[in-house]
Amino acid sequence: MNKHASALVCCTVVLSAVVGPACGAQEPAKAGTPASARPKVYELQVADRLSRDRLLYGFYDGTEGWKWTARKFAVSIDAPPPLDAPTYLDLDFNVPSELIDEVHEVTLTVRVNGSQVAVKKYSAAGREYPRFEVPPALLKRSPAVVECELDRWGKDRATGRDVGLIVVGVKLAHPDSTLIGHDAATELARQGYLRLLEMRQLQLPRDRQNEMMKLFHDIPVWQHMWFQNVQIDKNPLDLWMMQQLIYELQPEFIVETGTAMGGSALYWAHTLNGMGLVNSRVLTVDINELPVTAPAHPLWKKYVTFFRGSSTDPAIVAQIGQRVRGRKTLVTLDSDHSMKHVLDELHVYAPMVSRGSYLIVEDTHIDGIPTQPGAGAGPMAAVLRFLREENAGQAFEQDFSREAYIMTFNPGGWLRRK
Repeated sequence: MNKHASALVCCTVVLSAVVGPACGAQEPAKAGTPASARPKVYELQVADRLSRDRLLYGFYDGTEGWKWTARKFAVSIDAPPPLDAPTYLDLDFNVPSELIDEVHEVTLTVRVNGSQVAVKKYSAAGREYPRFEVPPALLKRSPAVVECELDRWGKDRATGRDVGLIVVGVKLAHPDSTLIGHDAATELARQGYLRLLEMRQLQLPRDRQNEMMKLFHDIPVWQHMWFQNVQIDKNPLDLWMMQQLIYELQPEFIVETGTAMGGSALYWAHTLNGMGLVNSRVLTVDINELPVTAPAHPLWKKYVTFFRGSSTDPAIVAQIGQRVRGRKTLVTLDSDHSMKHVLDELHVYAPMVSRGSYLIVEDTHIDGIPTQPGAGAGPMAAVLRFLREENAGQAFEQDFSREAYIMTFNPGGWLRRK
């Protein structure tokens, strides 16, 4: 049955679905990934190592892009949100010439959670991409079990096993014309980051990841960055993740300690403005006087309030706390990186973070990787003590999905309020 194996790249079977918790035997959770944070699977590539727990039965060995199947095979796949929107099952597979030469015609029956959704005949070999509508009622149980069955099949003379299709992937998806809401879009993005995190942990050992982070820190690209002509000392990958958080949370206030040149506060203002959050505000504090460039920007004038002084000055903390009380608030800490100062900031700013929002402790890589050996206890030490030893820390959890791009300067520092 292998005489056309060289042609499988262009005639593979793909059952396309999206990422989700494994069905059947599960791998142990990867280090750094809580079991509850395992990604959902909306699109399944059957030869992907990350997908092996989603192959329930009926799959044989293949290549990096496909697998042979038996006459009956099944996968487990999650339904994408929202569950009440129109949903389609996309299959991508190859009807092998070996099978058609032997049986001439096959009928494929497809079931989702035990209910039939399609029956289709194939009398010619080649690549197929059928799409079948799945009634929302069938997806109330998720992950869903997608089962495929052929009425005729072939035999592999070398092994004696039944053989059917050559499959690449399975996908559950909404039609392109479906406009999903903010909550569903947020959940899809979050699952994408969780999937990326699993891929990264599978493909790169932790020591290699740390090596990459150290190298990235040693190449001072981040020390020579400007945002709209204002210097910004941030990791650009962390800036990307921050704009994702701002999109998800739609905060009324962003509180920042450590203004420096004002580049990051201006970036937060630009992000808020781009999302149409015209009533949201940025509150930023620093012990140093602010250069004139950032405050001259129109978006700074519209969105940003600057407080000069220590971020732990009781008077400044009281002013900020009064403004954000009862409002949806995101806090990021990036001032003095000594352990004591970061702990002091955690004590006074943690109560300002609204439920479901984030307290981001920046530069935990300094003493967490560490990228600066000999720097002493710093942000990472403060985070660990806050989470493990203090009552206020029990309200927060580390969200490792925010580290999906590997080269974050805030490993373990993306803290979500429960």
